[in-house]
Amino acid sequence: MTDASPLPKRVAILGGGMAALTAAYEITNTKNVEVTVHSLGWRLGGKCASSRGDHERIEEHGIHGFLGSYYNANGLLAAVYRELARPPSAPLATFDAAMVGMNSLQMYSNNGDPATRFNAVFPPNTLFPDPADPGGIIDCERLIQFVLATLERIHDHFPGHVFADHLDALWPKVAAALSEGKYHNTPLGQSHPLLAVIEHALADMRGILPAIIAGLELLDPHLKDIISIIDWAYTLIKGALVDEVALKGFDYLDGENWDAWLLRHGARPQTVTAPISLNTVNLAYQYPIGDTGHLPAQMGAGAYAHWSLRSLAYCGHAVYAFAAGTGETVIAPLYEVLKARGVKFAFFSKVEDLVLSADATRVDSVTIRVQATPKAGLYGYEPLFTPPGPPLPSWPHEPHYDQLKEGDQMKGHGYDLESWWCPWQPDTFRHLKADDDFDVLVFALSIGAVPHVCGELVAANPTWKKMVKAIPTVRTQAFQIWLSETYTDLGWSLPLTGHDTALADTYQRPFDGHCEMRHVLKWESWPAGEAPKSLWYFCDELPSDPDQPPFSDHDYPKRMADQVKANAVAYLQSAIGGLMPKATEEARHGHGSATALDFDLLVPAQPGMGVQAFDRQFWRANIDPTETYVQSPPGSTAARLRPWQSGFANLIIAGDWTYTGLNVGSVECAVMSGRLASWRITGSPALSAIPGYPANE
Repeated sequence: MTDASPLPKRVAILGGGMAALTAAYEITNTKNVEVTVHSLGWRLGGKCASSRGDHERIEEHGIHGFLGSYYNANGLLAAVYRELARPPSAPLATFDAAMVGMNSLQMYSNNGDPATRFNAVFPPNTLFPDPADPGGIIDCERLIQFVLATLERIHDHFPGHVFADHLDALWPKVAAALSEGKYHNTPLGQSHPLLAVIEHALADMRGILPAIIAGLELLDPHLKDIISIIDWAYTLIKGALVDEVALKGFDYLDGENWDAWLLRHGARPQTVTAPISLNTVNLAYQYPIGDTGHLPAQMGAGAYAHWSLRSLAYCGHAVYAFAAGTGETVIAPLYEVLKARGVKFAFFSKVEDLVLSADATRVDSVTIRVQATPKAGLYGYEPLFTPPGPPLPSWPHEPHYDQLKEGDQMKGHGYDLESWWCPWQPDTFRHLKADDDFDVLVFALSIGAVPHVCGELVAANPTWKKMVKAIPTVRTQAFQIWLSETYTDLGWSLPLTGHDTALADTYQRPFDGHCEMRHVLKWESWPAGEAPKSLWYFCDELPSDPDQPPFSDHDYPKRMADQVKANAVAYLQSAIGGLMPKATEEARHGHGSATALDFDLLVPAQPGMGVQAFDRQFWRANIDPTETYVQSPPGSTAARLRPWQSGFANLIIAGDWTYTGLNVGSVECAVMSGRLASWRITGSPALSAIPGYPANE
């Protein structure tokens, strides 16, 4: 373990994403430390940034939400809302009001035509991340207990299915094995009595499969999904015990691919290709070079097993959607709290280069391109606005030009100041100097930016070169559609309760992730009688471009956006019938395609326009170095650096590409990294208070 440094006076943070904002929050829990955040463009959030478009539409980078196993992110956001202390009558006044708990996930088996759906239900509980006992949530025994609780919920949700007796008999055996292990002080590993119980349960389940395959499956159309979930969960537990992750940790498993690990521990081949197993690799975008149609997913077994087990050890609800946009629900509250604490924000600051000292032991300076100059001074830009309707602080879809000296020159040209291909590149620079402007520098940009702005660091330090090579990123694509009828009226048939909605990431490619987001429509401003009644988000990987041009090719983002638009239109013409069969051309007009969307349903309404009606929907190509998604292929964990392992005396790194113990691209890992960066700088929070970071560090 590395001790925290003496407290610095000035910390400069490069980047405006979740790692940067978390680091600023945790650092400012310590008094007398000055923090400045230098961020590209006019808004914060990085890959989590969202803003308001036409009709105050909420427009996102993709599908965003928290899992109930985001112990760090959920705890952080709850603390932010407490400090924000909005009046009880204000919109999103509390964490509970801001988060929409969801208890189900749609699983799709794509082996047949059409794909079959299974509504996997996960039981809510009353737990919440406890800062006083973070280890109590996620020790290996608790992870296993939560997996078994999920199986019990399946039993309750499908009473009388063929595995009822099997599962009923399992619980007392598990409890006895855990008690016996504690009594004999036996660590959770190959010698623990629980392993024999799980192996016997696997053998027992597989012993009755022939009878099921012979005909009982006809009694329950979802029986094969139940089999896969049970087999997957048993295999995760068995693998954790056999490989002794309670003693050795998950990291040493990451030389093996996820599917080989499952098969090595006895998973049925049908289980490995089942939706429940693919859910982890699809959610975390683990397909090389974004090729979801031809290349198998590559994910280190340790990262896969840790993430999968932890996702079943959730607090509250399995999934949390945001009550409004990510920008309104997460990023704006963080910004408001940080600003109230005295954190300074230098917007319109594009990092161009990190320059090392003559002896290459520390960062000497940072070169920043000044994209625009606030009239009120470097830290005087006010980024938020309050749209019509409920007074919810939000992010605009373009800068407040009236606050900028160059505003009149920029307005009307559609410059995307977040794009590295943007033609607006003023020859005005600022230089942050070590000792003059900062004592400690936190580099919190995505690893995708490292080759472009950290050339000296990569050349000077072999571990950086190894890290950049071993940790790939992938581009993503997303679109949103607003519809004039509800998703149930359009034929969605699976029963959903409470706040649950259609959420999946194993549907048809190339947009296998989707979520129906009708609950955010209340924040938008539509003319009377024209308001949409349903809203769908779609997202997935975007294949890499081997001929990606230099940043001087300013038309490239438009070409890629046009490609995503074409992909989205083609998808709506081929895949919508499996989601909403009454939304198709055939269902609404008696002729045409049984799979294609009737584009007359799109809002704003443009009857008779056909696919051209899509022109007024929303889509984006996430291609910039700072918005590509971090992957976790086999071998990548060993190349990840801890936030304090930059190799340069005054440089801390932060982001979901650093080593956190969980090591999967996510808000949770970004938050963990920001908290680890703060610990190295200030000593707070304690490492033991960062759930998921290895206890033996």
